[in-house]
Amino acid sequence: MRVAVIVIALVISFPASAEDNRHGYWWKEEAPEVMQLDIPPPEPAKEADKPEFVAKPAPPSEEELLELHPTEVAKLISEYRQNALWKMSPETVGWYYELQDFSRRRARAFMNVTEMTMLQRPELNMNSVYPTTPPGQQARVAQRTAAIEGQLSAERGNAALLLFTRPDCPYCPTQRNMLRYFEQKHGWQVREIDISANPQAAARFSADVVPMTAVIFKGTNDWFPVSVGVESLPKIEESVSRALRHLRGETTPEQFTMQQHQSGGLLDPTRR
Repeated sequence: MRVAVIVIALVISFPASAEDNRHGYWWKEEAPEVMQLDIPPPEPAKEADKPEFVAKPAPPSEEELLELHPTEVAKLISEYRQNALWKMSPETVGWYYELQDFSRRRARAFMNVTEMTMLQRPELNMNSVYPTTPPGQQARVAQRTAAIEGQLSAERGNAALLLFTRPDCPYCPTQRNMLRYFEQKHGWQVREIDISANPQAAARFSADVVPMTAVIFKGTNDWFPVSVGVESLPKIEESVSRALRHLRGETTPEQFTMQQHQSGGLLDPTRR
């Protein structure tokens, strides 16, 4: 009896039929019309215009070529090369090589004028500071060696080398041997520092990579890196010489690789 009363109450509370709420797509109801925008259909893509290639006529005369800028001549040579590859006839190939012959003769003329100018303007001639003949090369090497060894000898008592190593470094023994040669040849003091046992020294000289070599003036805080990794004895000598001159204020960063006798010459980038 109680169940019947509950059912009757529910019916009274919801008088509307469940079918009244059955709206939408799943109840076979057609969707409302959607407003159509007036958008024109896309135009069909146009085919790219095919470039039209025109066969080249005979090239300009010698007199006309001489009036052209070199960039214009270079453009002509490129165009006539493509034309020769396209037509592949004796005539078109000949035209291309006519232009090549003109360009080759102009290059030869420029070289001849250069040779004469270098004799008339010796201040522009690199042979005065960097000879190319074997006797000149030998003289240049002898001059460089004498300058480096003279400087290393003069600074023997003023500077020393520091070699930063680590026990697990596979390259450190080789660099150590190189510095022993340097020490025996020039009489310099060389001190080895284990960065794992002396981290403060490693931090002071920024020795994060080993082997690393630095030159330091005794009794001062002035120092400069000389090499990273393994270097040959001649390279170490040259690097120490460059570092010394830079620490002495004899060179700027732009002049770092210069030697003293090159100052103000053609190899000096700061020369005016």
